[in-house]
Amino acid sequence: VEPMLKIMGYRAGAPVRPAVRRMAERIAELAASAITPSVHHCRIGIEHCDDTGIRLADGTAFQGPIFAKHLGDCREAVAFVMTLGTRFDTTQKNLTDADNLLESVFLETAGWVAIEDATRLFTQHFRKIALEDRLDLSRRLAPGYVFRVGDRKVDWPLEEQREFFAIFRNIILPVALLDSCAMMPKMSRTGFFGLRPQTKMENGV
Repeated sequence: VEPMLKIMGYRAGAPVRPAVRRMAERIAELAASAITPSVHHCRIGIEHCDDTGIRLADGTAFQGPIFAKHLGDCREAVAFVMTLGTRFDTTQKNLTDADNLLESVFLETAGWVAIEDATRLFTQHFRKIALEDRLDLSRRLAPGYVFRVGDRKVDWPLEEQREFFAIFRNIILPVALLDSCAMMPKMSRTGFFGLRPQTKMENGV
């Protein structure tokens, strides 16, 4: 509930009208019953990475300088596709069709909180796996986002979501990619991590 209210503009400790809090609590319960989260991931070698882009061991390639900046010293990559499931979309559609628009907005907010939570948990889980292999996990990259490279901002074009999904060519995913490169179910997310050798720590520094 508190993260929902924060996203909706209520500062920590700020007064919240009882009716607003009651709705947030009710929608949080509804969201919890509607969410069926799942994540599929693929760990794959990096064949080449420079300022022009990156090429993976399966031949998949992405263009742009963000990969050399953030994954230049990585030997492997981890791609994942995550979703909250179709039931969440159906629940929100039912609210909208019934003209319960405010509840629909609250539910969408709950969905963003949930997928952020799921991303954090998956990242923590895979970081533990990486540590067992003496590897560090890079920051998350994904098509459709903008990243800083030096003094400029560079986007990873959303259109490269098609190549991203090709990494999972042998896996049946619970997420479909539309012609617009948006995903269905709507509350879904992709991510791309690099795996680099751990930096040797000396004298605890």
